Amino acid sequence: MTSGFGFTPWAPDTCPTLEELMAASSTSSPSSSGGAVDQAAGLVEDEEERRRRQRRKVSNRLSAQRSRARKQQRLEELRGTVARLRAEKRELAAKLHAVARHELAVRRQNARLRAEEAALKRRLHRLLALQRLTQQLRARRPGPGAGSGPGGAAFPPAAALGLASLMTY
Repeated sequence: MTSGFGFTPWAPDTCPTLEELMAASSTSSPSSSGGAVDQAAGLVEDEEERRRRQRRKVSNRLSAQRSRARKQQRLEELRGTVARLRAEKRELAAKLHAVARHELAVRRQNARLRAEEAALKRRLHRLLALQRLTQQLRARRPGPGAGSGPGGAAFPPAAALGLASLMTY
């Protein structure tokens, strides 16, 4: 049962293969020399994981800080927009009020002008009626030298003809 290298606890037919030995060593508990290496590698991995977590925390803090700064800037922009829009609203309200006052004044002036137009039309119609009446009277007048009025014509007084009210404008 010796192989020339020393003592082997296995019989030649029960000797494990190299793959079996490797599989057994990876699943078995660490030995004193292999365990130290495995333990050191585990500590290094734990330390690296801790560093990654720390870097992520710092990165997340910075990202959150930038996000808050952007949010604050946007808020300030919105406040400025609100102030500008409120001022614009006040200006537009003042302009609207001024236009409404002007519109009222124009409506009043328009009503006054329409009333004046109606009065002038009535006066014109009366004057045209007076003119027609005067022309009719002149057409009835006898020849020159026949009457006692100007130009020899005899005109009855305007009050007798009902024209006095037409001539008072």
